[in-house]
Amino acid sequence: MGYHLMLLDLCQHEHRGIGVFDFQTGLSLRMFPEQGGLYETLQYCSRWHRGWAEHLKHLPASDSTQDIDLQPPLKPGNNLLAQVSTVNLTMSKKQAWSYKGNGSLLNTQGEALNIPYQALSIASEPGIVCIYMVDSFGKLHFVGFTIGNEVHDPLLGNLDSPDADQACLRECALAPAMILGELQCRLSLNARIERQDRQISCREYDIDLKEWHSLRKYTQAFLEQHEQFLQPGMVHYVFHGLGDPDSEP
Repeated sequence: MGYHLMLLDLCQHEHRGIGVFDFQTGLSLRMFPEQGGLYETLQYCSRWHRGWAEHLKHLPASDSTQDIDLQPPLKPGNNLLAQVSTVNLTMSKKQAWSYKGNGSLLNTQGEALNIPYQALSIASEPGIVCIYMVDSFGKLHFVGFTIGNEVHDPLLGNLDSPDADQACLRECALAPAMILGELQCRLSLNARIERQDRQISCREYDIDLKEWHSLRKYTQAFLEQHEQFLQPGMVHYVFHGLGDPDSEP
């Protein structure tokens, strides 16, 4: 990666902007570029063959101190252009891809998740969310990653259930900040579940670089071989769960 930039999508009144934190220098700034938010700015860079990191680091900073809302990173204004899916590496070493839905499923931290009335059960799994963007020429680009929480239905996921295909069609949460570029080292996440201010579970999840490269290679190849995933302007959010998909819920 080399730049170690963390990006946030900002919204202030009618203006959209970008927050940038540089891990190398420790500098952070907010900016409101002419192109708009992160999605519009990176589309602009792709169209004019500009490096994302250098372009972002040289945009003029804003002096605004007004309240700013955080948006899902890189999300297009049109939910149909955002595609949400999951890819997991099972104990049998088989990678499984499943479709969750469009951008209407995405929530940032602090927003409530709506549970469908037909749900038989609810479980959640933390993971890394890889974000891909399709440029104006239909070429897929890996942009970066964030962390998220995928909500699914273990009982509907039972292979004997006639509704097994609906198990992954649930809302999901993701952090508003995105790291630009590839994962650089082993990542550990601590996931804690609280109910009425009382902790009821706490687990640690890990992903190493070998697993990361395997998931990235499979996901990119899978998306690139299907024309419907390469429509100009599309953004793909691919959830990689860090738990064991073959274990009992």
